[in-house]
Amino acid sequence: MSVVKEIVIVGRPNVGKSRLFNRLLGRRVSIVHDCPGVTRDAVSEMLSEDLMLTDTGGMFASPDPSEIGISAAAHRRAGEALEGADMVVFVVDSQAGLTPLDEEIAGVLRKSGKPVVLAVNKVDVPEHSSRADEFFGLGFADVAEVSAEHGQGIDVLVSFFERDFGKILPPGMEGGDRIKVCVVGRPNVGKSSIVNRLLGGERQIVSEVAGTTRDAVKFNIDIPRENAEPMKFVLFDTAGLKAKNKIGTSLDFLSNVRTRKVVEGCDVAFMVLDSTSGVTDLDKRLAGEIIEAGASAIVVVNKWDKARGAFESGTVGNYKNLREFGRAFDASVRKILNFVGDSRIYFVSALENRGIEALWNAAYGVNKRAHSAVSTAKLNKIMRALMEETPPKYVSGRRFKAYYAVKVSSRPYTVRLYCNNASILSASYRKYLVNGLRERLGLGGVAVSLDLVGKPPRKADGKTASEE
Repeated sequence: MSVVKEIVIVGRPNVGKSRLFNRLLGRRVSIVHDCPGVTRDAVSEMLSEDLMLTDTGGMFASPDPSEIGISAAAHRRAGEALEGADMVVFVVDSQAGLTPLDEEIAGVLRKSGKPVVLAVNKVDVPEHSSRADEFFGLGFADVAEVSAEHGQGIDVLVSFFERDFGKILPPGMEGGDRIKVCVVGRPNVGKSSIVNRLLGGERQIVSEVAGTTRDAVKFNIDIPRENAEPMKFVLFDTAGLKAKNKIGTSLDFLSNVRTRKVVEGCDVAFMVLDSTSGVTDLDKRLAGEIIEAGASAIVVVNKWDKARGAFESGTVGNYKNLREFGRAFDASVRKILNFVGDSRIYFVSALENRGIEALWNAAYGVNKRAHSAVSTAKLNKIMRALMEETPPKYVSGRRFKAYYAVKVSSRPYTVRLYCNNASILSASYRKYLVNGLRERLGLGGVAVSLDLVGKPPRKADGKTASEE
């Protein structure tokens, strides 16, 4: 097995690091925006089979006072990424010219002893290209004048990579046979703190400022099991999903789009709730989007330490003890989020690292249930029982009839239902059948879908199109 090498992109804020990162990968991975400081975490993707490319937050940023802690953490993460780098791409801005901050970063890089390629960005305009000369005084031998926006000079930059690391070949399929898991929820419910605990270290920047994570960041992780192969996951952290009326900038919009794309590509979503606020309208909408995307969902109630503290201070209500309060909270969540079924709701504290380890087995288990086989005979028996217990109502003088059911896919768990007329199945009855299948097949948390196939319409001669 070859050793993976790493190229790290660094530079001061807003010089185009993320745009260059996306250009090199050939797809948008890091969010690009004109606002400085958008990238806070180090975002890594495989550039080839054994070469990783890492985008970092701006070094030595001058942040808004409310984000000083985040800026320091971003700078620290950039420094940590730099320590493990096999090559550094130092990005500067030809439009702005050489700045004291560029010179300060250059000094850090020279002291590091790492091989450095200087990428002079934004040279797509001729007058900007002429300003590139002043950057040669930084003393780096390898210089590429590029335009991350339009692709100019990227081949020169890549030639430096191939000189040191060999031919760049496309990486394999993302995730492979790993179970793709994401952590989603409203801003500031503790998603990144949970990711840190799941990874066993502070790999994500955690802050009390809502909305710290703006890119979806992924990690491969293996969880050992006794007398069995390890459980293999790809874990994604995501930005907090904001309600439409709370989206104040195009950056927020891009973060929402990114989160939804991650959910669509994942097998399992840890849906994080805040124990201090219960299930909000945004939580309900997010739950619907997870299930609609075909991902299985596990409800994780975070900040249970705060709930315990509130109970001990007597501010929770008329409950005998914390256990009774927990049962009431559990029942409330199940009533509102009916996809949960009989699956467990996990009450955790990322702050105290309580209950987090159980989540890996939960993800493995719900994914296994989603891919479980079911005999056609059992499926049809369940379907008949559901329709006999609560028959469908007449619609325009006709009643919906189901003839035959068979499972056809696992993501979502799709049951193809051959019926008399798909158009007369009401949304409420479809929901009844889906919830009934989920309950009787033990599919709590699994996205279940019905694929209806109605009889083809008959022509005037009484024949269907298939009979001609």
